[in-house]
Amino acid sequence: MDFLKAELARKKALVAEREAKLAGGKSYVKRSQIEAYERDRYHERCTKRKKTQSGDGNKNTEDTEEEDAANEDLKPLLEESEVVKRLRERGEPIRLFGETLAETYKRLRSLEMQESFGSKSQTDFKSAMEKIDQEYLKAMMMELHGDKVERKEVKVLATIEEMLVTCKGIDAPDTSTDTLYVIVRQFYRWLFETWEQNGERKFRECEGDLSVKLERAKIKQAEDYLKPLFRSLRKKELDEILLRPFGEIAGALLKKDYIGANDVYLRTAIGNAAWPIGVTMVGIHARTGREKLFAHNVAHVLNDECQRKYLQAIKRLITFAQRYFPTDPSKCVEYNA
Repeated sequence: MDFLKAELARKKALVAEREAKLAGGKSYVKRSQIEAYERDRYHERCTKRKKTQSGDGNKNTEDTEEEDAANEDLKPLLEESEVVKRLRERGEPIRLFGETLAETYKRLRSLEMQESFGSKSQTDFKSAMEKIDQEYLKAMMMELHGDKVERKEVKVLATIEEMLVTCKGIDAPDTSTDTLYVIVRQFYRWLFETWEQNGERKFRECEGDLSVKLERAKIKQAEDYLKPLFRSLRKKELDEILLRPFGEIAGALLKKDYIGANDVYLRTAIGNAAWPIGVTMVGIHARTGREKLFAHNVAHVLNDECQRKYLQAIKRLITFAQRYFPTDPSKCVEYNA
């Protein structure tokens, strides 16, 4: 909505400037004066374009004067610190070489528009697939030339029984918040590294298999999605409304209760409260059932694009844990699907 307000403000400023030039102290402007003003501006643009084309014929001069005015009049509606924060959350460079603050704000605005149309997720998966293809081709070329292919070092990770001891009390309601920040981050990092090592092992055994390639792309995408979550947990900035459910999911996964973990995930992602449609307060009396609309019933997946991403990554970790640590079918979601 910020860029729409900025565009409306720019249009209003142009109209006010035109009326100030044409009115000359009068309270009205003739239509003939407006037409003459627009005609003069059109001739100025044509003259400017001809001079540019005569100076350098190879340059593309399709940019109009309105676009130039938009670039000049575009002023960021956010503080520089807020622009930097939003770019960091999306993993984008804070400032490109020779870029002004207005151009940085315009780049952020275009990124937010892409996310609003839902094309960013597909772009992320496509870029992850391209990275996997580049790594595979690089490994093939190194093997053809007789060079040693660099592989990731295999870490000795803890077992699920050891993690049960390490993360004791992760789903307990009386566990302190500071302790939760540490053990929740430790658990999800351990689970992701287990998933990553499993993908590497499958890739070594079945190189070129499409299913393995798609699995590795999902791992790459989840790695990017989980970075903001790990950063928030390390800095102890994650909201407790999300921290407690993440601890409950981890506790259910350690107990191999995948149905319980999936229920907590759904409650956290889409909420379980009735969504009010229309007005909720039409008078002095409260709406029926309004007391049910608490913060823990809110659909957090709708709050922020960054939250949506790491919630999606956590759902993939739940699915992997069910496959990697099998248990009774009665505790699984879509067992052997």
